[in-house]
Amino acid sequence: MNRKNKGIVALLAVAVVWFCAIQFWIIPADRAKRADYARNQTDALTHDISAIEDYRSAYVGDASNIGGLFENLPLNDIARKYEIDPDDCTLTVNYLDTVRNIGEEKARRDSVYNSVAAMAAIDNLAGITCNFSDGSYSLKRKEIEDIFGSPLSNLLSPDRWSEEVQERLSSEEFCRQFYQ
Repeated sequence: MNRKNKGIVALLAVAVVWFCAIQFWIIPADRAKRADYARNQTDALTHDISAIEDYRSAYVGDASNIGGLFENLPLNDIARKYEIDPDDCTLTVNYLDTVRNIGEEKARRDSVYNSVAAMAAIDNLAGITCNFSDGSYSLKRKEIEDIFGSPLSNLLSPDRWSEEVQERLSSEEFCRQFYQ
């Protein structure tokens, strides 16, 4: 074999090694990382609040913003419809599933989480009602701010959110106080 052919074979061998490394090591690791992140985004206790940063708004009336916001919050895997009342600055999220299918604790915790996140991201949102086929949860901004003791928009830094919202939501008793 002459020198030119040896060079081609060497380049081909390097290309095969790189192809195998990418196909069997790098791509699967990236897919696993993305799957873990996506799975974490469906639970209030592991959700990354920075995912909603692009959906912060001063006003509740932007329907596409509402849709994008809730697409990046827990319960995002459940079909839903929205009703915005611009006069009262309230939002109703109609989930097209039952609390029983989701799990009562998860539905309650994720509803609280989504409500707090939405009110923190949308400045004039006064209240949210989360309707399921077999139950409903309603929360008002004033009640939530009384529980957290500060304006909700102040909670949106990832560290503060994790400490003041997510850690507290791990307690079922804490979640129940929103619905008494």
